[in-house]
Amino acid sequence: MEDSKHAGRQVHPVYIDDNETLRKFCLQWQHAAVLALDTEFIRTDTFYPIGALLQISEGTGCFLIDPLSIDDFSPLTALLTDPAIVKVLHSCSEDLEVFERLFQVLPQPLIDTQIAAGLDGYGFSLGYQKMTEALLQIHVAKGETRSNWLQRPLTESQIHYAALDVAYLPEMYQQLKQSLESKGRWQWLLDECSPLTNGQSDTDAITQYYKKVKSVWKLSSRQLGVLRLVVEWRESEARHRDRPRGRILKDKSCFEIARTQPRDVKALSSIEDVGQSTLRNYGQELLKLVMTGIKLAESELPAQLPKPLPPQTGTLLKQLKAHVSHRAEHLQMAPELLVRKRDYEELLRSGFNNRDYRLPASLCGWRKDVIGDDLLNIVLKQST
Repeated sequence: MEDSKHAGRQVHPVYIDDNETLRKFCLQWQHAAVLALDTEFIRTDTFYPIGALLQISEGTGCFLIDPLSIDDFSPLTALLTDPAIVKVLHSCSEDLEVFERLFQVLPQPLIDTQIAAGLDGYGFSLGYQKMTEALLQIHVAKGETRSNWLQRPLTESQIHYAALDVAYLPEMYQQLKQSLESKGRWQWLLDECSPLTNGQSDTDAITQYYKKVKSVWKLSSRQLGVLRLVVEWRESEARHRDRPRGRILKDKSCFEIARTQPRDVKALSSIEDVGQSTLRNYGQELLKLVMTGIKLAESELPAQLPKPLPPQTGTLLKQLKAHVSHRAEHLQMAPELLVRKRDYEELLRSGFNNRDYRLPASLCGWRKDVIGDDLLNIVLKQST
C-alpha cells in the first residue's frame, strides 16, 4: 500500500543529466537541513563499484543524478561535505565506496538509518523495505535490485524503484531522531555513525587485509610473512587491474601458498585454484614473493594471530552473552548492537596472561555505562 500522504515524492522524480541542471538544483539544496542519499551501482567484474545513479531527496522531491552524463560534480561535492547539512543513508557501507570512487569525498555529517532503527528497537540489520513497513506502514517493492543500472535509457520501472529508495528516508530519519532523543540515545547514534566516514587509508587496507584470511591463526610467523606479502601483492594487483580479489587469487590459495611455501612452478600448480592462467600470468611473481618471505629477518615477521578462544572460556562466555541478552531485552534492542562477537573475544583475551582484564575500545563510549562495566565486573569476579 502507498497512501496519498507520501505518493507525491515517488511518482515524478526529476532526472538530472547535465552540469547546469545539477548546479541549479545544488543551489536549492544548499538550504536543506537534511539530504537523503542512495546509489545504484554495478560490481560484478571489477574491484571498484561502478557508480550508475545517485538518488537525492531533500524531503519534498526525489532527484536522480546520472553520473554517466555529468563531468562537473563540484557543486554536489560541496554539499556532500557541508557540515550544516545532515546526510542520511540506509546501510551505507557500499554507498560510501561509490561516493569515494566517484567524487573522492564522503558525505558528512552522516546518519545511517539502519543503525538508528537498531538503536530504536527495530532489530539488527533492518532492511529498507522492512523499515518503511515498520515506521510508515508502506510497502516498497524491490523488483529492480539486480537490474542493469548502466543501461541508458533507464526504464520507467528502474526510475520509480530508484526514487523510492530515498523518497521516505527524510521522514523516517525525523521519526527515528525524535524517538532516539526521547530515549536519550541520540548521542549513541552519533557515536556509532561518526567512524563510518573515518575508514582505513588505502595503504592500511592493503597491508592489513591478510588478517582477514580464514584460519590465519593457524600459520606461524614465517608463514604469515609470506601470506602478508602475497596478499599485499594481490590487493595492489586487484586495484591496479580493477578486478575482484578472487579473480586474481582466492583467499584459500593465498593461505595454501603461505602454508606450503612452494619453491617451483610444479609445487605452485598443486595448490587448489592455481590454474594454468594464474601460473602463466603470476607464477613467477608468486614464487619470488614466497622466497622473499622465507628470507625475511625475524624482526620483519608479523606476530602470530590469536587462536580461537579455548574451550574453558565457554562457561564464562555464555554468562556474558546471557547478561547482554537480558540487558538488550530491557533496552528493547538487538544484543548484536550492544556487543559484537569480537568484543567478547577481545575482553576475554585481555586477561589471558595476567588476568588484567580491560574493556576493548568498542565497549567504551556510551557502551561503557550501558553494558561494558557490567561485563568487566563479571570477568573480574570469575578470575578471583
